[in-house]
Amino acid sequence: MEKNDSFKIMKCTKELASDVVEFSKNFPKSEAVLKKNLQEELFNLIRLLNSYIVNRESNRIREKNIKDFIVSLSMVDYYFEYLYVNKIISFKKYKDLVSEVVTIRKLAYGVLRNEKELC
Repeated sequence: MEKNDSFKIMKCTKELASDVVEFSKNFPKSEAVLKKNLQEELFNLIRLLNSYIVNRESNRIREKNIKDFIVSLSMVDYYFEYLYVNKIISFKKYKDLVSEVVTIRKLAYGVLRNEKELC
């Protein structure tokens, strides 16, 4: 993976995390657990990317980090769907968030593909 690729996926993930932290301040108090879990999952995405970027010794571990990132990203996607279905966020906000997730997912699969080519 080139340095620019890791920078782009990290940049997009951090932007998504900060957007969600900002708008989740307006969640109803009854959804405090959901808010906490969503934010933890987003910060976990950043942790997994950092683990991927830092670990240069083992391609197997790097591949596992990216796969875990994709699974965690799917959970974030599910949380967004839950927020929309339960009318906590608008359709426009949901559409914007899903668009960001799709972009990050495409980047992650590109990174995974490049990782497998290196093996």
